[in-house]
Amino acid sequence: MTKVQSRVRAGLIGAVMTAAAFAQEPAVEVRAVTPGTERLAANQSLYLRLAYAWPAPLRFQARGYWQGEPRARMVNNPAPAYPAGQGDAIVWLAGEAGVQIDEVRVRVTDAQWTLLCEVSFPISIEWRAGAAELPAAPWAAELMAAQRDLPPVPTAGKRSPFGWLFSGLMLLLVPVAFVSVPGYPLLQVLALVKLRGPLRLLSALPLAFMLPVYAFCLYALTQGSNLWPLYAIFASPVALLITGVVFFIGLRRASRVEA
Repeated sequence: MTKVQSRVRAGLIGAVMTAAAFAQEPAVEVRAVTPGTERLAANQSLYLRLAYAWPAPLRFQARGYWQGEPRARMVNNPAPAYPAGQGDAIVWLAGEAGVQIDEVRVRVTDAQWTLLCEVSFPISIEWRAGAAELPAAPWAAELMAAQRDLPPVPTAGKRSPFGWLFSGLMLLLVPVAFVSVPGYPLLQVLALVKLRGPLRLLSALPLAFMLPVYAFCLYALTQGSNLWPLYAIFASPVALLITGVVFFIGLRRASRVEA
């Protein structure tokens, strides 16, 4: 898969997921934190790994809070724009000696710095003078390196033919997502009731991959992930198409028999 194809696929997944979940803001969650300790050396960075999905570029910036108030004497990450779609991002913040926080808030903005949402992550951290500096997990260095290689955000108002095609696909997939997520289960039940013989079995083929997808989504929901509907939303249009074609063929055959 080429880099362009990968980016298109990720963007489509993110857009469809957002539309079908009726979301009005990006899906962003904290997946991991490193170093995993309550005490850090003064000015040592605390890294947070994010997972996100949204059909437009996003920026992320972490800020430390104590009892609901932003903390001073801290530095946080710059916020380069991450590409549209689904992916991983990294943010970090560091405090001077004596700084303590009980919450990290990740500000999520678009490429033009317009605030879209804030993600709160409760955590107890204190930066202490003389404390040993603990190593961060390997994923922090990997994501920091990937962040340095992020491509620049396209200038607003200048859109390539590929950009216009991508926007057109987004406009097409959003209504498809709204229809397919609730529409597929209803059509599947109707096909199983109305069809007979080989066509009935053929219409049930999407269940072979949709049942595991639904099970995984339910598991992700129980784990508190706000990305839980991703796979169901990506798979539902495919299942709806297969079942719909088989159901249409069955109706045509039934009408010919009656005639």
